[in-house]
Amino acid sequence: MRAVIEAEGPMPRTVVLLTIPQLRCRDVTPGGLGSLERLSSKGAMIPVIPPFPGLAASAFASLMTGLPPREHGLIGNTYFDRQSRRVMTAPLPDSVVDGRKLWHLAREARPGARVLLWFAPNSRGAEVDLDAWLEGPGALATAPEGLGGRLVSRFGPFPQEGEPDDAPLPYLSSTSWILRSAAETIREERPDLAIVRVPYLGQVARRFGPDGRHAGQAVPALDGLLREFLRSLPEDSAVVAVSESIVTPVIDPVYPNRVLRELSLLETVPLPSGGLGVDLDESAAFALADHQLCHIYLNDPAAAGLISAVFAGERSEGVFLVVSTDEQRRLLGLDHPRAGDIVLVSCPDSWFAPDWWDATGGRPEVETESALPVGTGSGSSLDPDHVRGSLGAPPPNDLYIGVLICSECGRLSQDGEQPVDSAEVVRVILDLLRTT
Repeated sequence: MRAVIEAEGPMPRTVVLLTIPQLRCRDVTPGGLGSLERLSSKGAMIPVIPPFPGLAASAFASLMTGLPPREHGLIGNTYFDRQSRRVMTAPLPDSVVDGRKLWHLAREARPGARVLLWFAPNSRGAEVDLDAWLEGPGALATAPEGLGGRLVSRFGPFPQEGEPDDAPLPYLSSTSWILRSAAETIREERPDLAIVRVPYLGQVARRFGPDGRHAGQAVPALDGLLREFLRSLPEDSAVVAVSESIVTPVIDPVYPNRVLRELSLLETVPLPSGGLGVDLDESAAFALADHQLCHIYLNDPAAAGLISAVFAGERSEGVFLVVSTDEQRRLLGLDHPRAGDIVLVSCPDSWFAPDWWDATGGRPEVETESALPVGTGSGSSLDPDHVRGSLGAPPPNDLYIGVLICSECGRLSQDGEQPVDSAEVVRVILDLLRTT
């Protein structure tokens, strides 16, 4: 519990930032996310566009730094570390994100500010006062360590992922746990800034698609949780809610590693427990699938021309863009050493699957024995039937535009018509910390 500090004057207001994957303008209505619509009616709401790549880790890092992925360095949920020759996957430490984070800037705006960071991607080691994250499915970790035990004793174990598809509202229990535990910790600890990630809409959209029955049920279900959360906050809290990333509907996967294997550029090796792994050293090229982006890393630069030509030509189905030149990388903001030597961007209705094995066999029996992730990006689904939404590529139309909401009047600088960059969030939060 936070110690009571005697001081003259009222306690500074808590500023709460909700980062919500799949928060779309069209869902913030009285019949949808009415809790957020009421916030906007008191303050303001403007459309916002996530950065490119619009992946969860990249977008969240941009919200926390105000920087594009090319500057903060997290160009995806996963990347190949060329120095260690290892594939780095979530959860990653906070140190992989370059630049000063919102919690550093908060302490400049409000000296001595205490910061809570709740279930953010890749937050381990973040220089905050209160932190909770997952080290794996259901594996709760906190800083300070004792906080986790108190949360479990109050709310029970963190719910396991992988709820059955026929559950009435799959994935809702974990978001409920996040919001209930965040609200109580905010009330007890009174941080100056509380950053809470709310994953539910994005989880449902990726599994079932962003526009079907499940997505329609998810909006009012989340609204009920948000209504309870907002009601539980200290009365004078200022609240900002922002879209993190946007999921669009997809139909078919693309299999870049299978293509590389057909071209004799990707070498496989037997794994101890069965199945085939990828030999990262002997392969001329290998691909890291990350939802709607795919990074192809080359051990043999001479293979670049062939790979680019194949994905731009005879194997271009589902591939919208082949990024293979320095100029292309610069224009798209992919000019960072962690990016692949060639980057593929999918068509809006496609996504990249990691499979190097085929229907006849070869899938790794034990995922941890594989040098390449068996899932895609931060996910672990192997069944294309379980992917109905994906993210990362630019949104196909205005139906998939995000939103920035502030409960306080006069804080958003736009006129509400044209979308703003998600970096606007940093300015708004710091303004609130300085003046409330």
